[in-house]
Amino acid sequence: MRGSKADGGSGRRVFDSRVELWARNRGDWGLSSGGEDQVCLSFNPMRFQKYYTPSAFFFVISILLAFASSAFGRNVFEGRWPLRPEGVPAAEGEVWGELPNGFRYVVVPTDAPGGAVSFRLLVGAGRAEEPKGKSGVSYLVPELLFGGTGDFTREQIVSFELANGMNPQSSSHAEVELDYTVYRIDLEEPAEGALKTAMRLLGDFAGALEVEEKVFEQARSTIENQAGYGLSRFEPQRARREFVLRRSNLYSEIGDIAVAEQIKSVSSDDVRAYWENWYTPDRMVLAISGLVESADIEAWVTEQFGGLEPSSGAAPLRSPSGKFRGVGDIETEKAKSAFANLSVSHLSHGQDLFDPAAEARYYRTDFLGRYAQLIAVGGSRFGGPAVVKHGSTVAMLITRRGSVLQLLEQLVDTDKAVHRLNRYGIRAQELEKVKSDYLDLRYLYDSELGTMAWPGLVADRLVRSVVDQVPFRHGAAFGKYLDRLISPLTYDEVLGLCEELFDVKKLSYFVELPEGFGLTSKTIAKRMKGMRKGYDFTWEQAGEVKQQWDIDVGFGSGGMVESTELVRFGEYPILQYEFSNNIRLNLIKTDQFPGRVRVHLGIGNGMTGLENPNPGFKALTRALLPKMKVGVGMQTPTMSEVMEAKGLENLEAGVNLDQLFWSAHGRDESDVADFMSALVLWMVTSELDEETFTTEVENLEKFVEQNVTSKGARKVDELLFGNEDRMRVFYDEEDLDALDFAGMREWLFGVREGGYIEITVVGDVAPRTLLRDVRKTFGSAPVRVGKVHQPRHAKPVKWADAGVARATFDSTVESGYVTMLFPQVEEKSCENDMRVNVFRTLMAEHVRKALAEYPRLRESIEVTVIGEQMIPLSNALKVQLRCGSDQAELAETKLREAVESFSASLTPELVAAAERSVWVDLKRIARNASQMVFVLNQSQGKPNIFRCVLDAVENGISADLERYQELAARQFSAENARVVVVMPE
Repeated sequence: MRGSKADGGSGRRVFDSRVELWARNRGDWGLSSGGEDQVCLSFNPMRFQKYYTPSAFFFVISILLAFASSAFGRNVFEGRWPLRPEGVPAAEGEVWGELPNGFRYVVVPTDAPGGAVSFRLLVGAGRAEEPKGKSGVSYLVPELLFGGTGDFTREQIVSFELANGMNPQSSSHAEVELDYTVYRIDLEEPAEGALKTAMRLLGDFAGALEVEEKVFEQARSTIENQAGYGLSRFEPQRARREFVLRRSNLYSEIGDIAVAEQIKSVSSDDVRAYWENWYTPDRMVLAISGLVESADIEAWVTEQFGGLEPSSGAAPLRSPSGKFRGVGDIETEKAKSAFANLSVSHLSHGQDLFDPAAEARYYRTDFLGRYAQLIAVGGSRFGGPAVVKHGSTVAMLITRRGSVLQLLEQLVDTDKAVHRLNRYGIRAQELEKVKSDYLDLRYLYDSELGTMAWPGLVADRLVRSVVDQVPFRHGAAFGKYLDRLISPLTYDEVLGLCEELFDVKKLSYFVELPEGFGLTSKTIAKRMKGMRKGYDFTWEQAGEVKQQWDIDVGFGSGGMVESTELVRFGEYPILQYEFSNNIRLNLIKTDQFPGRVRVHLGIGNGMTGLENPNPGFKALTRALLPKMKVGVGMQTPTMSEVMEAKGLENLEAGVNLDQLFWSAHGRDESDVADFMSALVLWMVTSELDEETFTTEVENLEKFVEQNVTSKGARKVDELLFGNEDRMRVFYDEEDLDALDFAGMREWLFGVREGGYIEITVVGDVAPRTLLRDVRKTFGSAPVRVGKVHQPRHAKPVKWADAGVARATFDSTVESGYVTMLFPQVEEKSCENDMRVNVFRTLMAEHVRKALAEYPRLRESIEVTVIGEQMIPLSNALKVQLRCGSDQAELAETKLREAVESFSASLTPELVAAAERSVWVDLKRIARNASQMVFVLNQSQGKPNIFRCVLDAVENGISADLERYQELAARQFSAENARVVVVMPE
């Protein structure tokens, strides 16, 4: 029964609801409209729809059904609506609505780059609603829905996703939780009509389910295969939370093992019954955020969801146990994986967050919980939320995960952090910085505070607010609210909160140990009590002495700007300066990352030209650079200590084919000056320490001994790139014997002394200030003569010869690789280089479709474009499939068949969508500081990637279908294929 959803000229279906209810209960009949005044009854076991005509009779029935639902069913969304805090009105354009059938919706308009809009459809159905013994049913529904609906084929859904910046192969479009499922559609650069199409698609998800037996069998095989990996994919986070907090847990065993065992017995009838029973409008909430017109959205909501009928009643869910874990001691239990898990929790019962006092406590607890997690793991920046809502209980959680060998160390670190906070709170000297760090988190999801924020983050916050009944606050109003809560906190107030929250007698310690480790609760508790006596809090007792490193040194002052160039990247001005001593400066000036400045400095040619540029050298350099000491005297700090003392965060250092690099985040332009001063100090005074070098080599040797799974992949790369010296960094073994202290010190000295310097800054930084700081630090440095090899001086890339190569490798793993490489056949240019990415997205979908009957092979497919980092650009598309030796022949055959049929599979709609997908990817660069650094980085040496991006964003990379088909036929021909089959011996 498929048709439009309006009456008269719009084609509204009219039927007797009693007949439909009977047919629905029968489970094998559907209704269709035979005309304006006719009702037709037709048999169709594959199609179900849930629309009704709002007649007077049905209105009475719907009231009775709604009553039955509230009496006999449990709805995860039956909490408060709207979710606005007390006394907080809706913002301009914000809508919190509800249809007569119980369907709820919320629209939160926000500014968004490119007109981005995010949709979230929540359905009150998850793992807990699955029939006993039918685990996996809840995952089959989204698998089938995204595979095609009555109004949308799979190809149309793929085209829609590609054209609007979504990845069709992503698993994040649907998330199945313990008692709900959320469907995600993120339109990053909405094409014309995309918003209404998204609403139609979600309307189909809510109102119609197609269950063709062949497609169902493929979907079931896919879920079974995914569950077989045992990666906890099918363990809902809410079940995990309940397992950690409660003594008993109804759903602790409904993870991967249960799905793998039980889904074989799930039938298409089970899926239909599950969807019919739980996918009803009174169990749904639609959340929309982004650049939208609320009036249009409301009209579409009524059109797509207003005709759905509410539930007829459902069996109530089992209530969770009311018994939480005990406090003041440690409990142990068997872990579900090979890792040990540690959780420390504090519970506050009976919390209604719509009470202002309870809401304020919620955020203050989150503030202190995040800080506790931070010092427990030794981090430098706040991570995710540290509080969760569990019914009427608010839990503060500090969690750790690692090997059993790390367990005791993690226990000590976490316990020491808890005791430190309980006794001393947050040190007065750092309290203001900690508060500032926490308040900076507002920028991560509030579009009004940082317009580069993705509307999806706001939509996800709406989801969390609905599910956990947390009052929804947003934008500048939320910023001001947090300011009022956090900023005034004094040391004594924080200490009082810490004394309560981190009182060991009120905490629950829970340790999960893999099978075979005989540590008991009493054993661990006894060790912990002994260690607690030895905690050293001398620093806290004596008061903090802030260490200041003298890093305000440089080569001197001076330096002249030789040339200046101004270009634009979208709305951003980009200034490029060339100093007379061959130092280059790129400034991307933008205020779209409030409170964050990204700064990157690259030196020299990196590993280009090295005799042995292997992965071991790369890994060792990355480990050594932050640990190099700078300054003079006995107590000289390391580079990481210097950066941390100056407030710089996320310090990264390392080397690649192009450069030795340093990168960090600061808060404002003063941090940029500190970053450059620290690097001058490193260049002038630091020396490579042999003891540190030896220690890091030993650590690397231990890591290499454990890393046995990459041998097959390296063998593949060796056969594909064996004649290409510049690719050795990717496929060579870690030649640890070649890591010579004297050689590395000599190389490092040469790079620092002669390699040219390029500095790239992204953020709200004044050009005049930045130029002054560069002159002060690097301005009068010796002329940098060592430029990266120009593309015109480099030799063309040499791929392996066309044909088939087969090899084996010694390994304990049972799987190998079937790989096909297809070098670009077009003349190298910006447009042609980027066109390979059009083929990538289409090839990935085509191969997955061709392998639909082989889920284990389909899930292992990987399609990538390689060669972007090589000089000159020479792209190739690589299709790789991982499988066992027993399936190698089948995999190779199916892969060849898929590749051969690729050109004929192209359609105008798919090609246009894939082209737009590449265009959206390029525009995405402007929303990510790291990506902007990448396209400008090493611009003296690389092909001008930045100008290629600018040209493609402005002009596109469009070509007609015939051109794509002709190119695909040549690029993916047998004559252009490099096939490598590598299997374990």
